[in-house]
Amino acid sequence: MKDLCGFCNLFYASHYLPIALYQCSNFICSAGFYDDGDPYPFALPKLLKLDSPAVYVSSDTGYYGLVRYDDTSFFILGPAYSTPVTEEGVRIYIQKNAISPDLQGDIAQFLGGIPQYTYNQFLNLLLYLHYTFTGEQLGITEAFGITDTGYQQLIGRHYTEKVYHAREDQHQQHGTYHFERQMLSLIQSGDVEKLNRFLMASLHAAPIKEGKLADTPLRQAKNLLIGTAAMVGKEAAIPGGMDIEQAYHLIDVYTQECEMLQSVEAVKNLQYNMLIDFTKRVAKQALPAGISREVHACMQYISTHVNEPVTVTDVVAFSGKSRAYLFKKFRQELKRSIGAYITECKLREARSLLQYTDKSLGEISSYLCFSSQSYFQNVFKKYNGVTPLEYRRIHAHND
Repeated sequence: MKDLCGFCNLFYASHYLPIALYQCSNFICSAGFYDDGDPYPFALPKLLKLDSPAVYVSSDTGYYGLVRYDDTSFFILGPAYSTPVTEEGVRIYIQKNAISPDLQGDIAQFLGGIPQYTYNQFLNLLLYLHYTFTGEQLGITEAFGITDTGYQQLIGRHYTEKVYHAREDQHQQHGTYHFERQMLSLIQSGDVEKLNRFLMASLHAAPIKEGKLADTPLRQAKNLLIGTAAMVGKEAAIPGGMDIEQAYHLIDVYTQECEMLQSVEAVKNLQYNMLIDFTKRVAKQALPAGISREVHACMQYISTHVNEPVTVTDVVAFSGKSRAYLFKKFRQELKRSIGAYITECKLREARSLLQYTDKSLGEISSYLCFSSQSYFQNVFKKYNGVTPLEYRRIHAHND
């Protein structure tokens, strides 16, 4: 038993993922927790119903795994999270595990110290431990039933019934397709004025039939916004020239902001602002016509490395092309040099940081890897016509 407790300590020291040992459902020892008591009163009963290796996903307290060592002993791992733990997540964890609220600070520190694991990473870790203990090598689909066709049958039944009743009741079918195509076209073109007119006109037109996505108006509105954000980012903003990483980050931000809202009106207002925001960003980053795949890939590379000392040599190495060839392609397609485009991307990020944050010029200069603050200020004024502080004063409260 001492060796298995030692295993817990070594496992935690190497993975920083909490782990506990049980024998015949009795808690023996653990590593990585805030105290020495049984750490899994909430997850243990749920995991014991499953075959090893097992995973249990809680909607609000992360995911947990069970791996058997032998017929009587087993380990439980978790909680693991794929996103940072929020204050609400800490509160729910305390509630579900019957922990004293006085320990909230300790629990917040404990949960915040757990490294993020994607779901697949967590499953593979369970499979690794299962192989280590038993010598049996399993795949994710075999062990956890990810390809189980039961959902296909369930969705098939629900879909067939929904279509049947809709036709019987002569309900209007989904009428959003043509509206969405028009909207996406305007966003992709970066035409803020036309999009605004289009959205305002839609308020006075016949109501568009939306599919049912939830059982409450608020959840319905949130689901629609989340779906729209993903659609706009991937089908309009990125094809329109917006940086891929920036588009995905913006989708995440609007999704998170949406989830915090408590009224349908607030969600609708956020959705309008989201559409305009994406369109403005596309207008600022619009791609010239005829951009080749290789130049576009280099543009994406530069944009995602603005906070690093990226050089022309780095871009050339990334492209796999000759220096002369890439120089010529940039000049032909972007009408500027690679170095100028690197500077342009850094200054675009600087404008955003000046407008939307209170970070100092020193922090921004260092983040964007300028050689000095004074050099950053000189370059910024040369390209923008005003100093960074003047730009902040002008734009801090404007779009």
